[in-house]
Amino acid sequence: MNRPVLCLLSGVLSLGLAVPATAGERGAESYSPELKWVLLAPPGGSVVQVLDVSRGVTPLATLRSRARGQVVAMRAQLAGRRVWVLAGNGLDVHDGFSGRLLGHWAAPEGVRLDRLEVDASGRPAAWSGARAFEAVTGAAVLAPLGARLSLR
Repeated sequence: MNRPVLCLLSGVLSLGLAVPATAGERGAESYSPELKWVLLAPPGGSVVQVLDVSRGVTPLATLRSRARGQVVAMRAQLAGRRVWVLAGNGLDVHDGFSGRLLGHWAAPEGVRLDRLEVDASGRPAAWSGARAFEAVTGAAVLAPLGARLSLR
């Protein structure tokens, strides 16, 4: 493993708290203290590496999606061991162990997604400025948070 990744891992582990997923010059990174997982995406990349750091550093999965653009944010979910990955063009959910893509929701037309937040119940919301969107089962596009939808 290269030196920047090891420095990141040691810094995250020494903090002992959840590090929010952020994208920047170093790429995107996130730590889940409940699962003891580190999520890493390279700068400008669309691939996410899931590492288990409970007993050393063990690679669990590589999360890929052809439709995904540059990773903006990501978050591991304790329930179901799922990983949510936000890109400017949509939201994906993967199985954290196998890397299998479980769902994809495109961003609404004209919307550029910029952050991912999770509420107290563990439900993710994708944000574009002050507008929040959610992944609704059966929908192909993210829906405004709390909107009443009719899926026909």
